[in-house]
Amino acid sequence: MTTQPGDETGTGQEAKPDLAPVVITAGLGVDGEHGPLFSGVDLSLTPGFHAVQMPGGPSQSALLLTLAGRLNASHGTVAVCGDTKPRAIRRHCAIAAFPDIDELEGPVTVDTVITEQRRWLAPWYTRVRSQGHPAELDEVFGDIPVPAGSTYIVELSDLELFLMRITLALLSNRPILVVGDLEQVRDNSRRALAVQRLGAIAERRTVIVGVTNPLGIEAPDHDLHDNRILNGGN
Repeated sequence: MTTQPGDETGTGQEAKPDLAPVVITAGLGVDGEHGPLFSGVDLSLTPGFHAVQMPGGPSQSALLLTLAGRLNASHGTVAVCGDTKPRAIRRHCAIAAFPDIDELEGPVTVDTVITEQRRWLAPWYTRVRSQGHPAELDEVFGDIPVPAGSTYIVELSDLELFLMRITLALLSNRPILVVGDLEQVRDNSRRALAVQRLGAIAERRTVIVGVTNPLGIEAPDHDLHDNRILNGGN
């Protein structure tokens, strides 16, 4: 099945008319300093696994962050779980693996970044101690060995780092996970593992990931949304 820009299904599976969309956009666009980063994006995302295809870089990141309520739209509308204001949208969406947003410092350990994330998410009056291995690590890593708590971030592979950033995002326990460019996992075989883990996470929550290329027939059940011609640079 060949998809056209803006198509809602890209893996050959039937549409899901019985599921109400959790993300809806109409004519969505964001302008940058030198012109539009993207424009005219129409999406209707039901619960599940979604891949948004655009060239990697500022345009792709801007679209994903707008869906998650981290950027304001210049044109059009976005609604997430019925909310249209960015502040309200943010309550529904966790984000992971975006440059300059959730990057991790190399000379700290896995235990340290998990504890710090718990402290950041906790009410200001709550004292958070190191609690060790959170359930989210198992949800995200699955059969992939989980790095030891004493492992330094700098020692992680690109796949482990990608999954660690997703783990930290899921500690917020929000129903929608928006993930940056999949290409940051550089090796094809490791990227395929990342896709499998995103598909597993999508069994419990909605997952939206940015992609440069289609995920392929071996990927878990997902919808591909081809928005390449809506990139402001094209």
